[in-house]
Amino acid sequence: MSKKCTVRSLSDSALAELANLLVSTISYTQYAPDVQLDINIVMVELNEYLAQLGATPNIYQDLLRVILSSDYLDANMRFTCLQMLLNCGVTFLMTEVFPFSYYEKILQVIAAQGAGLRVLNIKGIWVKEEHMHYMYDIVRKCKQLVKLYVPYIANDRLLEEIGKCCTRLQILDISGETDITEIGIDLLAKGVCSQSLTVVDVGMPGEENICYSDIALILEHCPQVETLSTYSFVGASLKFIHDNVDDRFKCRLKYIHDTGTDEATLQVIMQTCPKLETLYLDSPKTGSLRALHTRHLRKLKIYKFAVAELLPLLERPIGRNLRHLTMIKGLGNLELGKLARLCPSLIDLDCYMIDSLSYAAGHAKFQQLEGLEILSSAILTSSLKAFLCSSTDLKRLAVDTVEFTDEDIMSMFMQHDFKVLEDVWFTLAPELTVQSVEILMDSCPELQSVGQLNGWSLTPDDLALIRGLLKSGNSSIVLTPNGFLA
Repeated sequence: MSKKCTVRSLSDSALAELANLLVSTISYTQYAPDVQLDINIVMVELNEYLAQLGATPNIYQDLLRVILSSDYLDANMRFTCLQMLLNCGVTFLMTEVFPFSYYEKILQVIAAQGAGLRVLNIKGIWVKEEHMHYMYDIVRKCKQLVKLYVPYIANDRLLEEIGKCCTRLQILDISGETDITEIGIDLLAKGVCSQSLTVVDVGMPGEENICYSDIALILEHCPQVETLSTYSFVGASLKFIHDNVDDRFKCRLKYIHDTGTDEATLQVIMQTCPKLETLYLDSPKTGSLRALHTRHLRKLKIYKFAVAELLPLLERPIGRNLRHLTMIKGLGNLELGKLARLCPSLIDLDCYMIDSLSYAAGHAKFQQLEGLEILSSAILTSSLKAFLCSSTDLKRLAVDTVEFTDEDIMSMFMQHDFKVLEDVWFTLAPELTVQSVEILMDSCPELQSVGQLNGWSLTPDDLALIRGLLKSGNSSIVLTPNGFLA
């Protein structure tokens, strides 16, 4: 039978009780008709109460995390708690989403009270030009920042301030559609954080809204950078440096996303990135893959490619060392048994929009495969069944359309031991009934979620019955009739 729900930890329960106490006290002060108290005085007294109880900076930090992320509290309550709890001992702050009318007040509070912050994430606060001066003030005052997330709002002036003040900054998110130009990137890349930056999220995936020669400035002057995760034209930036600055240039990039890669660019990537571990090739040019020679690559994602061109690449050491492989829009047939022979160490395999997949019983099988997704890819039911029966160490399984019957599920899961399977996701399975759900629950001891049940042959009464059984048995399984598998 499946795992049981765990008992809530004492620390989580205590934190929730304390957060509820603070919120209810503030709510009573603000809204009770028979009470007329100054909220500022109440906030001071609540802070004194917390201090007397011995509240540590971590407690203030956890209270802010719980309250600011609550779906049940209105913006005014969350802002009041931010104003009350943020102090110089708090090192982590994620503001979450607020209405526009609160942006200025939130920025003022962070500037005034957030000097101890090491991690600041203001996703959900879309700072406009008239409020940017508060951001400059925050950067100047929060001198301990190690991680700063300010997507969609960065401009050259903000990068200038970061370049002047953030001596310890390691992770910077300035991604999205922004007003960044070469001027700002140059000031950042040559600023005080140039030797500490390791992650820079910049630009928008799939869009060259920032010129590759500007990104080259970051690679050239920030030697510790390991990833430009949201920039999709890194190969062009590396080639610019190689061709125009230093043909012996080396960098520490571990992740690269490149678009329209040709053979010459891929050769430069191999030459300049000896530590490369993860590579995402978006629409590589025909014939370019033959330039991919590396023993260190662990993750490969490839979009718009020919299967016949990929397989010879995997016959090299690169295939034996791969741990994660994602293939999107592959032309031709992919024989999964051959893939298992070429990439025996794969942990995760994702096949999206592949022309066709095939597998025959008795062919080579994956020995370490834990995650499998097959979406919008044609595969015969017999091939899929044989492949799943050879992959009994799966933890995560997602297939968008299956023609399995209850008898198929019974033969697969009763005759084979899926002892570690946690998530099963069949988006459209019109032949599967409540019997299949019961089989999965009984035969997979680690099962945690089953979905997408709207596409199964289940009635509302079936779902109500199963949920009742799960609740009465304290089962941790989540049945998902809507949404997506996380």
